[in-house]
Amino acid sequence: MKINLIPFAARGPSGDSLDNLLTKENNIYVMDNHRLALWCWFQSIKKAKRYNLFHIDAHPDMSQSGLADSHQDLWNLSLEEYRTALQVDINTPLFRWDNYLEIFLQKYSDNVGHTISATHHLGSNKGLQEEVKPLELIKRLDDIFSEKIYVNNLTWIVNLDLDYFFSSRPQKLQLFSDEFIDALTMSIRQGLDNGAIEVLTVALSPECCGGWDKAFGMLTKVMKNINSHAFHF
Repeated sequence: MKINLIPFAARGPSGDSLDNLLTKENNIYVMDNHRLALWCWFQSIKKAKRYNLFHIDAHPDMSQSGLADSHQDLWNLSLEEYRTALQVDINTPLFRWDNYLEIFLQKYSDNVGHTISATHHLGSNKGLQEEVKPLELIKRLDDIFSEKIYVNNLTWIVNLDLDYFFSSRPQKLQLFSDEFIDALTMSIRQGLDNGAIEVLTVALSPECCGGWDKAFGMLTKVMKNINSHAFHF
């Protein structure tokens, strides 16, 4: 059953710390602002376990800003507390779209196993162990999820930003064919079906995809193979 944790009201700006929607069904979360992914992971993972991470995103999301202030206990933080947490002294949001992943890797390293990134190098990939280029991405996903190769015998957090499929130029052109997107999402679907994926987070990032229409259009292509019925806005 689909649960609207942040009901979608308007196509507003997302920026680095504004949230227009957050929806989940089972272990799949869809949001406009990628900063919410960190909170979503903690709704599915367990404190005594470790998880591999596969980060597919135009950006590494690895800014250090805010790390010193990230003392909140995410195991007990409500969604509203997470959304309104502020950095000490400067009164700006603690959790942003460019630092949530760095906070997870640094503050919760005991829960992190192997990490893989597929990005467009729009920032530093420091701290992520393995880097996968676009031509290698489908095979790497298939190797892991089609064959249920856990790596370190751990299940996976898969973190997908739809801006990975678009160019960084102002026109925000689709970079990959629909066949590429189908193959990628079918691999993710297999990982969900066979239990290799513990939680999947999908970010719309409308400003980085060329607007809400392009982001929603890409979401339809992605969810066609992953979960065709739940995520329509």
